[in-house]
Amino acid sequence: MSHPDLPAEQAYVDHAYECLDRMRAVVERAAGATDSEIAALALEAWAARRLKTFEDAERGLCFGRLDFETTPRPLYVGRRWVHGDDVDALLVVNWQAPAARPFYVATPESPHDVTLRRRFRTEGRRLLDLSDEKLDGSGSVVGGDFLLDELERSREPRMRDIVATIQTDQYRLITRGPEPPLVVQGGPGTGKTAVGLHRASYLLYTHREELRRVLVVGPNPTFMEYVSHVLPTLGEESVEQRAVGELVDGVEATIVDPPDVERLKGDVRLAEVLSRAGGLRSAARPEELVARMEGEYVRVREPDVRELAERAREELGLTAHARERFRMDVLRRFYEDYGARLGGLAWRDFAEVERSLNAKGFLPRWLGRVWPVTAPDALVRSLLTTPARLAEAAEEILDDGEQRLLRRPRSGFAWGDHDIPLLDEARALLAEPPRSFGHVIVDEAQDLTPMQLRMVARRARGGSVTILGDIAQATGPVVHDRWDDVLAHLDAAGTAEVAELRHAYRVPSEIMELALPLLDVVAPDVAPPIAFRTGAAGPRIERVDEDDLVTAALREALALAAEEGLLAVILPDSLVPDLTGHSAYDDGIPLLSPRGAKGLEFDHVVVVEPALIAEGETGLRELYVALTRPTKTLVVVHARPLPAELGTTVPLG
Repeated sequence: MSHPDLPAEQAYVDHAYECLDRMRAVVERAAGATDSEIAALALEAWAARRLKTFEDAERGLCFGRLDFETTPRPLYVGRRWVHGDDVDALLVVNWQAPAARPFYVATPESPHDVTLRRRFRTEGRRLLDLSDEKLDGSGSVVGGDFLLDELERSREPRMRDIVATIQTDQYRLITRGPEPPLVVQGGPGTGKTAVGLHRASYLLYTHREELRRVLVVGPNPTFMEYVSHVLPTLGEESVEQRAVGELVDGVEATIVDPPDVERLKGDVRLAEVLSRAGGLRSAARPEELVARMEGEYVRVREPDVRELAERAREELGLTAHARERFRMDVLRRFYEDYGARLGGLAWRDFAEVERSLNAKGFLPRWLGRVWPVTAPDALVRSLLTTPARLAEAAEEILDDGEQRLLRRPRSGFAWGDHDIPLLDEARALLAEPPRSFGHVIVDEAQDLTPMQLRMVARRARGGSVTILGDIAQATGPVVHDRWDDVLAHLDAAGTAEVAELRHAYRVPSEIMELALPLLDVVAPDVAPPIAFRTGAAGPRIERVDEDDLVTAALREALALAAEEGLLAVILPDSLVPDLTGHSAYDDGIPLLSPRGAKGLEFDHVVVVEPALIAEGETGLRELYVALTRPTKTLVVVHARPLPAELGTTVPLG
């Protein structure tokens, strides 16, 4: 039976939508409210941005209501603020507003004056059902568990927002202030990515003037595409979302280095190598600046040139700003000498003197000799392709074997993902620092190398960061065993707060139990996640002959492809060539490595040959990732014995 209040609540929601449509119409008319062409264009752009904030309402404008003990009128909570004909007549308060806080944190033990919390299940503008939770101590709940319903629905190719089902532990982290730096440690399915994205929206709502813009950084383009629609549906446009390999403009990574090369390029010692190389290529070569003006030789002597160069470099390094500071300081000294030598005959002003020295390129040529310019990208390329230059810059920093690992042929040169931090380091060293953001949110941060973390730190104004991840899932080229190892490269080791998300909402307990023994091996200090859901089918373990491995994996994948929801096959890289020729995979069943699957979720997952996945330094961590991707079905197909670290209770197929 439907809830008795459903018609009345539908009428309220219908009225809220009518008022929202009127609010939208006012914005649509705004662009025509002026005769000035420039003002009209500005208003049109503003209106377009504002109208985007209305689009998310079509996914369910209002998702809940609060009744209070001391306030006669209920409060409706939704995706955005809606008012009636009178601006003061509030119909719906947006979820980020302080007034909405009790919707997420009220409990029978701490009700925050709330007597009833009502949740709405919606489909577009239509209410489907209501669920009531009384907070007066009776503990009664009428209606279904909307959180479980949401968790059990089929996954979609893109992540959805969770504003209607944010849990208390998540809400407290979403609404933390931007300072101090925050680390959110969470196991598989605990919602740390959702926390980070909703935190971006919340911080801009509450601290917009202070922060201005927020940057969200993810591990790879696939992951960023998966999460890219959450913030737009929240009506937020002041957030830039980029994969870590896309942080440097104008550069595309097209190759993949071997793991040992990736590990070396991620080593913080490379920053020292680049600094020395930049210093060698841009070494100051002071010489006197002298030119004839009004019949007199005006000059800045070599010792003064040297002093000005050293001062600029000491204050600003080798940057373009430092070079320009030096140029202007030299010009001022020259102008001082011009006035001193010519006295009343010095008729030129400063700008005229500068134009005279720049005539026919005289001053630029002198500056090029005294302070040579090196293009940052050329500096990195020369280090990687010119053994002599690398040896000179890396002396007593990298040994001969490490230098050989870095060497690349000049012909066919292309950039890789782990060259991007080197380019960023060189640009900050020789050109200018990148644009900074009021706050930076980094997902899967445990996989970033020290050089990638330095790249992130440059973009976080005042060190304002939120770090999301799981130390147990650290599978990057440089494996971090503690969050302090990550924070050290963000200059936040002594100030950051570490908070844990323990409840795993995605992975049912029956599947989680298979993976948890690995946690005792790979991260014994990390508290195991607590599965929120039970009652799912346990994982199915199928042992097959070696020759039948590919066929069996294909057979299991095809069977699951007929089920509703998203499917993925996760397997070691060495088996990908054996599977790519099969048409079923070509038709849309994704083949993913454990690293490629990190941060993603699927209804059904086939994991192929765990023993191969478990090989290598991070193999057991990668297996932990692979086994914790599904929300409904896990099938493990193997020919070799399963890793002993999975424990003795694994059922054998």
